[in-house]
Amino acid sequence: MTERIHRPVRLVAAAVLAGGLALTATGCSFIQQQTGDAWAVTYQVQVDGPAGSELSDVRVEGAEQRGDAPEVHRLGTQETGTQKTGTQETGTWEHESIVLAEQRASVRATPARGATATCRILLDGKREIATETAAAGQPVTCSVDTPAFD
Repeated sequence: MTERIHRPVRLVAAAVLAGGLALTATGCSFIQQQTGDAWAVTYQVQVDGPAGSELSDVRVEGAEQRGDAPEVHRLGTQETGTQKTGTQETGTWEHESIVLAEQRASVRATPARGATATCRILLDGKREIATETAAAGQPVTCSVDTPAFD
């Protein structure tokens, strides 16, 4: 008889313990998003075409604002603006995000058929931590773990 009573008590205790651990882990993640070291990340995609060139299947990874959980944001089709580099103008698209230190930052975009795209990931709008160029008409992807704060 005591075995029948102890078994449900053990099951309830195990369930409470598991729930408490899950809640604690979720809480720690939330606190980390609020107070952890975070980078202002600029995702940039340049196309060898004029401003107004289309990029399709655009995706970025990060948080839109401090405290948000990081996730992949599917932005669909985006249009490039103009960026002047020296005497040359290129079609450039940019997006700002927040990524915790030592977490993944990534951007993906597909240029129009025949166009070549180059992606870059910048910290604080200046320090380049990733760059890639894809073959004409192919998707370009940059992905890197952000560095720890010094």
